[in-house]
Amino acid sequence: MALALATLVLSLIFRGETLQDPRLPALRKLAWIWSAENLVLALTVYNRLFIYIDFNGMTRMRTVGLFGMTTVVVGFLLVIWKIAFGRDFAWLIHRQLWALAVAIYLFILTPVDFLVHQYNVHQILSGQLAPAVQISVHPITSEGVFALAPLVDCRDPIIRDGLRAMLAEREIDVAQRVAVQTKLGWTAFQAADSRLLQRLRSDHESWSEFSDSDRRESAISEFRRYAYQWY
Repeated sequence: MALALATLVLSLIFRGETLQDPRLPALRKLAWIWSAENLVLALTVYNRLFIYIDFNGMTRMRTVGLFGMTTVVVGFLLVIWKIAFGRDFAWLIHRQLWALAVAIYLFILTPVDFLVHQYNVHQILSGQLAPAVQISVHPITSEGVFALAPLVDCRDPIIRDGLRAMLAEREIDVAQRVAVQTKLGWTAFQAADSRLLQRLRSDHESWSEFSDSDRRESAISEFRRYAYQWY
């Protein structure tokens, strides 16, 4: 918020008659000092985000935070460019809107859930178990479930059984969803669901012991209680 406010203030100051004022060089020096302070602020925000990520893994919102923060930083750098090269306010707004549009476009193209849980799975398998909480408490799209498969062999028995039970339950849910999509016709077809169902069925033996609903619910509940310690 502070960085966005600094972007707005600097944009409004360096325009119109201000650019013709004889005191402009001194004002520019103050702007460079403030800009440097704000870039340090941006680095501290990134650092705080990465502290959270290191503590208990990645989430969708932390990914949004990284995209959003980067967009604000790019917008601020455009303000610095405007001041340094004497661009007008319309030039700045045009470039900042382009920066926002590119950020939104890249976010839409990014397989967020897959990358988020691929990171979390890697951390868990390397011995950092805290990211398990992100798997237990957040909804996961079909693309994200693909990244969870390695955890069926996790050395931690509670996480291993919890993931196997979750995948067994997901197989049932996806099978029902694909059946409905098939009845509705090609307009309801979802490639991610169809591919996921094929993958889950091919690996069914890994969690066949959790076909019983009571056993499945018990393993999932135990996993959630266990993972909550890292919430």
